[in-house]
Amino acid sequence: MSKEISDAELMEVAADPEQARRLHKALRTLADNPKVTGPLKDMAREVLNGRLGMREALDSDVWRGAVGDRMAELRRIDERMTPEERAEARERAARWFEQQDQQDQQNRDEERVGPEAPGAGAADPRDVPPAYRPPTPRD
Repeated sequence: MSKEISDAELMEVAADPEQARRLHKALRTLADNPKVTGPLKDMAREVLNGRLGMREALDSDVWRGAVGDRMAELRRIDERMTPEERAEARERAARWFEQQDQQDQQNRDEERVGPEAPGAGAADPRDVPPAYRPPTPRD
């Protein structure tokens, strides 16, 4: 894949930066997931590469048809599930959403503080391994 668009480039269709981030992540999932094929995968890649705008993709009959086809497929899978399988799927989904929320919170925290910002890591410079700081008389 060539240079990928940024979250900011999805603000034309997103209500806020968090929604843009989630949309970007969803597009990347569609583009990278081997279980997703055809027009849905192709259009996600086109949007991520910047060759197709998100608004154009959403307005496209091909995109809407691909999303509708995928939704129909998911509905058929759901209808064949036993109550036990459905409960297990709900539990997996709840865990996944919890992980996503934690990851999103971690990303927001890193953006506020910065992964390498002073104070983000060890409070005492002596806690930094010697390979990352100049030697001191105590070393």
